[in-house]
Amino acid sequence: MSEPGPPLLRVGADAAGLRADAFLARELPYVSRTRLRQKVQMGEAFLNGRRFATSTRLRSGDLITIQWRAAPRTDPVQPFTVLWEDESFLAVDKPAGIASHPMGHTQTGTVVQFARQRHLLEIRRSLEHGDGGFYPTLVNRLDTFTSGIVLVAKTILAYRVMQAVVVQRLVQKEYQALVEGVLSEESGKIELPIGPDATSTIRVKRACRDDGLASSTAWEATRRFDGYTLVRAMPLTGRQHQIRIHFASVGHPIYGDLLYKDESLFLRYQESRGTIDDSLPKRQCLHAGQVRFTHPLTGHEILIESPLPEDFQSILNGLS
Repeated sequence: MSEPGPPLLRVGADAAGLRADAFLARELPYVSRTRLRQKVQMGEAFLNGRRFATSTRLRSGDLITIQWRAAPRTDPVQPFTVLWEDESFLAVDKPAGIASHPMGHTQTGTVVQFARQRHLLEIRRSLEHGDGGFYPTLVNRLDTFTSGIVLVAKTILAYRVMQAVVVQRLVQKEYQALVEGVLSEESGKIELPIGPDATSTIRVKRACRDDGLASSTAWEATRRFDGYTLVRAMPLTGRQHQIRIHFASVGHPIYGDLLYKDESLFLRYQESRGTIDDSLPKRQCLHAGQVRFTHPLTGHEILIESPLPEDFQSILNGLS
């Protein structure tokens, strides 16, 4: 699927002096920086009719044009449950095992592709009008084997204003998590800084480290089993893998989360595409079940809820 955008970008006085790559990233937040850089380097973007470098400093009144491919194709995309929708946002219930966005070997069947196909007509109309302002973009992402609520902004404006809400930490999220071991306390807060795991060969893996970013997760125990505890986890910050790494770091990894329990087993599992051992869970028991925020465009209080999926509930039933 292509990345539509306005055919012409005019540099205003507020952007004078910015590097071209910084300006493009600001004006086209739904397009990756890598893709924008490729457009410039491959001669598919022009500054005042001429090719330019990403490091070029812009002047007020400059005009940038970008050559975009055709509108998105109508390839079949699997349906997802829509939990809530208005003219600016869409909340999708993502199953475990489905990617939020294309990556690696997974290039189809993702949440963002579903949202874009659902609104294909609006995208095409936006392109025809030459503004590219309607283009569904993820506000948040969930790991492939985590289920629950994924929020999508339908327009550039909605994405920008919602990102401001996220940065101010005004979005309240609640997860259901089944962790290994029996937690002795009823509630608590894990406050450990998170950064890249320098000892791992897995690029996305995180670790609790003194020089990491401040991170905080509140939790409440809701049910105990023989060797396991079901908890409500409320991330107070938004670090990658935060809930997973926090509970693993205190000796209670999330059930089914191989990455933070046994990295060598995780690598074997990835290489075999999940076929090395049928006894291993097909998902990690982490579910984004509730999102609450004040709508940045209407001022209304929004509460979105996703019920515990059957595969998660089945694991709990097996422990009872």
